[in-house]
Amino acid sequence: MSIAAQRSDGTFGEPSPTVSETSRYANLVRELALTNFKLKYTGSVLGYLWSLMKPLMYFAILYVIFVEFFGQRQHNFPLQLLVAIVIFTFFSECTSAALTSIAANGHLIRKAYFPLSALVVAGSVTALLTLLINFSLIVAVAMPLGKLHLGMSSLAAPFLILELYVLSLGVGMLLAAAFVFFRDLGHIWEVLLQLLFYGCGVVFPALAVPPYWRHVFFLNPIAQIIEDLRHAVVTPDVPWTVSLAGPVAYVVPIGLTLLLFIAGLAVFRRLAPAFAESL
Repeated sequence: MSIAAQRSDGTFGEPSPTVSETSRYANLVRELALTNFKLKYTGSVLGYLWSLMKPLMYFAILYVIFVEFFGQRQHNFPLQLLVAIVIFTFFSECTSAALTSIAANGHLIRKAYFPLSALVVAGSVTALLTLLINFSLIVAVAMPLGKLHLGMSSLAAPFLILELYVLSLGVGMLLAAAFVFFRDLGHIWEVLLQLLFYGCGVVFPALAVPPYWRHVFFLNPIAQIIEDLRHAVVTPDVPWTVSLAGPVAYVVPIGLTLLLFIAGLAVFRRLAPAFAESL
């Protein structure tokens, strides 16, 4: 099959009506996402339970270290820690899956006609399914214990999850496109994820950040999302990020999220025609 058949947007084949293309794209993403989710746990004894066990195991380890050993005992901090772990786990899984989504499917890309971006989006949807399962676990465990404080502020949670998804997909698109040509990026991204984990407030509340560093701290969209979700679903004792760092705590992270998303789409679209030759 000729590589020249690939269009500049990374889609193969002849164009079709927009509605039909959108429907086929959505169906393709759904099938790929469900397949990825099933294959992710194939052969394991616990199967789908690992989607619940992994964040709980991370939580148990970090709870012992930072709560029991280092005395991180702010109000409801264990639940705040669990929420942060779930959020960061989604970002890590989404971007890591996107990183190899194109390079690992070279045989498929050279043989089939489909939009290449569907591979990245499908990986993000698979991670989103895990995120929804994990949040359901949090609600199921914390609600009967009276540890969730749901109110008007909780209405912000869906928008914060949307911000997280847009950020993760934008970064994922950039990683997927770059990894095709620069394989060392996989090792670099592993190190950067570790740095982000300890630098975005997963294991400590934003109130622990010195006031003169908060403007820098909240330049990180993940830090802003984690802290605001803690306020929205765990406890109102956790302040909104805007009250800690002013309007910059929203303008910069949201602006950076949109910028990364647009840049990810643009770079992926620009480099897509060269993927097949490089795999």
